[in-house]
Amino acid sequence: MAGTKTTATRKKNVVAIKDPDITSQIETLRADIATLAGTIKSQAKSTANEKVASAKKVASQTTDTAKVKYDELATTAETQIREKPITSVAIAVGVGLLLGALTRR
Repeated sequence: MAGTKTTATRKKNVVAIKDPDITSQIETLRADIATLAGTIKSQAKSTANEKVASAKKVASQTTDTAKVKYDELATTAETQIREKPITSVAIAVGVGLLLGALTRR
């Protein structure tokens, strides 16, 4: 009996489309949905490309800033070493001893 009830329920839910106007409307709706999906895909791709370009620009600017800062620090360190060589050697030895003590533990 359960199989008969299921078959009867299915028959109630199935609607036969006989009107040619409904069929053409469904085809028009399918075409509209396809066009909408294409438009959304195009917009998403455009937005993604804009975000990638923006990220590349920020990364390039950050890299340039880091290079300038590194050059400044290197120049400052070289100047300090030339002006005060004994102090520089003492600091290097102290840092070396400190790091050696930390790595032994």
